[in-house]
Amino acid sequence: AEGVPFVGVLFAGIMLTDDGPRVIEFNARFGDPETQALLPLMETDLVEVALACCVGRLAETPLRFRDDVAVTVVLAAPGYPAYPEIGAVIKDLGLVNETHQPPGANDHASGALVFQAGTERNGDEIVTAGGRVLSVTGVGRDVATARAMAFARANQIDFAGKQMRRDIAWRAIARTAGGYAESGVDIDAGHETVDRMKAAVQATYNSAVVAGVGSFGGVLDLAELKRYDHPVLVASNDGVGTKVMVGVAANNVAGLGADLVNHCINDILVQNARPIAFLDYVAAAKLEPVKIAAVVSSMADACGAVGCVLLGGETAEMPGVYHDGHLDVAGTIIGLADRNALLPRIDIVPGDVLIGLGSSGPHTNGYSLLRRVLAGIPLDVIPDGMSVPLGEALLAVHRNYLPVLENLLDNHLPLVKALVHITGGGLLDNPPRILPEGTAAKVKLGSWPVPPLFQLVRDASGLDADELHRTLNMGVGMVLVVAAADAAAVQAEINENSWIIGEIIEGNRTVTLY
Repeated sequence: AEGVPFVGVLFAGIMLTDDGPRVIEFNARFGDPETQALLPLMETDLVEVALACCVGRLAETPLRFRDDVAVTVVLAAPGYPAYPEIGAVIKDLGLVNETHQPPGANDHASGALVFQAGTERNGDEIVTAGGRVLSVTGVGRDVATARAMAFARANQIDFAGKQMRRDIAWRAIARTAGGYAESGVDIDAGHETVDRMKAAVQATYNSAVVAGVGSFGGVLDLAELKRYDHPVLVASNDGVGTKVMVGVAANNVAGLGADLVNHCINDILVQNARPIAFLDYVAAAKLEPVKIAAVVSSMADACGAVGCVLLGGETAEMPGVYHDGHLDVAGTIIGLADRNALLPRIDIVPGDVLIGLGSSGPHTNGYSLLRRVLAGIPLDVIPDGMSVPLGEALLAVHRNYLPVLENLLDNHLPLVKALVHITGGGLLDNPPRILPEGTAAKVKLGSWPVPPLFQLVRDASGLDADELHRTLNMGVGMVLVVAAADAAAVQAEINENSWIIGEIIEGNRTVTLY
């Protein structure tokens, strides 16, 4: 209207409000630092665009922008904005406008640009010379990635009193969150999982169950306590560890539930307790109803085999906590015992003997070592000396020793001084749990047959006996401590092979292999 055409940059500062976008200001220049979040996405050469402005051909010049996101973080001097302090040496700055890819960047287009603003050179150093010292722009496929790039690079740069906002772009990320399903949690899958396993769980119920699946907490009638002279509760909590990784790799996770239950039953059996209730916890990055239900169903089967109620549990979907496809399986068992019949006894003395019962495999311990040693053998291969594929041997279900020991404990308890479940720590670290002061134990290698899987690990790893027997059960999953004179009678009451594997000696609660 005035006859003075404007050729150049017209920058608008705009803020989004509840009533829509509102203009804060116009500038006849590039906005700082906003431009640092805009131009990194422009693919058209800026010089080409500026020339088109000068010659009146801007409308004919296509502007191309990357389909990415940029986020800019300002690094400010201490005292900014009121009284910025200047002159501080800037460390780890790198080159001007240098592109950085922080660790974890998996997109070739991702990275960070550093723009100098309030800086100046002082000899060989760059120092702060203004309130807004630097701008760091992260570029990525989405807001979260770009923000991560920006903050990763900003955190690398250092100068005295550096300050920056840590909440840049969080609202933009929040708007992309979507619902619970977009966060990686499928509520419907959780309901399907519960429906699939409900029948198996309820099959373990007896008349003592007041409330179970679907309740906020399992409720059990404890009238059974009346049959004990001095009833005590015995509880234990455990998991199956990295055995789940073998199950996932072999696409065979069903037995993990029985592994867990049997492990926990053995943990309270050594105190002469009988299981009455079990509660489970199964978590995954993404719930696969069929797979999770198979795990819980095998828990129910293991509980039902010994008259234990699967009273309740938790199935959790937690993306980001667990790797895709992987599980975590843990649980708590509650048992009953008579205080007057608790094990171990205090009369363990030198001369008592150790009777070993065979394991069904590695049980639920030592799998971090096993996976490392056997990493080069496919799970479907039958190694030399073994009769089953490696995966089948590794996933053999943890034994439950209650059926084989129940008659002995119920009818001949005075013959048994202690039971030792050989779990994490193996034959070296578990027996000391029951040894009185002034006693120790020695275990004779070769006194029991070492199963082929453990022979394979021993021969392939080259590990010494102490390391192997501290990590793995090496074929012995339960140990009984009895008087030497009672050993034959005890073995006669055990309806399977057992071996005298060592004895109690004087010492300081240690185990020696010989």
